[in-house]
Amino acid sequence: MTGLSAGGLSWRGEDYAWHGQGWPELVIETPRLRLRAPAAADVDAFAAELADFDIVRMLARVPWPYSRMDAVSFVTGARADAEGRHGLHLVVEDGNGLAGLVGLSYSPVSLFAPAPELGYWIARSRWGHGIATEAGRGVLAFAFEALGAKAVRSGAFHDNPASLAVQAKLGFEVVGRSHVFCLARGAEVAHIDTMLTRGRFREVCA
Repeated sequence: MTGLSAGGLSWRGEDYAWHGQGWPELVIETPRLRLRAPAAADVDAFAAELADFDIVRMLARVPWPYSRMDAVSFVTGARADAEGRHGLHLVVEDGNGLAGLVGLSYSPVSLFAPAPELGYWIARSRWGHGIATEAGRGVLAFAFEALGAKAVRSGAFHDNPASLAVQAKLGFEVVGRSHVFCLARGAEVAHIDTMLTRGRFREVCA
C-alpha cells in the first residue's frame, strides 16, 4: 500500500496523497493544501507570521520575540530532524502561500514514547477555515499508514480551546493534564494532554 523503496515514498488515497524520496523531500497533498519541507525561501514568511504573540504564546518551544535568525535556525534544524528521522516539519501551503506549519516529533523522555507528537500553528489570516484540521488529517494519515504508528500524542495549553477543538475533530481524546514550559511566556503553563489511536482515527475518517 505504501512504504519506502528505491523509488521513495508514494501513496494515494481518496483525499490524500504523498510522495518523495524520504522525509526530507516528502510532499503531502490534501484537497486544498500542499504540505512540504521548509526551505530558505520561507524564512521571511515564518518571521512575519510568528511576529504574532497570540500564536507564539500557544507554542511550547518557540521564542519571543521571534526573529529572522530564529527562522533561519528552524529551517536548518527541520532539515536535520527529517534526515535523522527525529521529527517531520511541513509547511502548510494553500492557494495564497504559506498558511502555517504542521509536523510530528519524537520525544525519548515521554511517557508515551515512541508515539510521535502532532504539533501545528496556523497563520492568523487563515483562522476559522479548517486549515489546521485538514493539514492535521494529512499528517496523521501519513503517520498511521506510512510510518505504522499505533498512536499519536498531542495536546494544548489550557487557554487554547480552538486547538483542542481541532484535535477533537481529528479524533483525539483527553488522556491527562500536565504542566509544560512555554518559552514565549517564560513559565510553566497548564496543559491538556491528548492521544489518538490508529483505530480511532480510522473510525473518525470513515
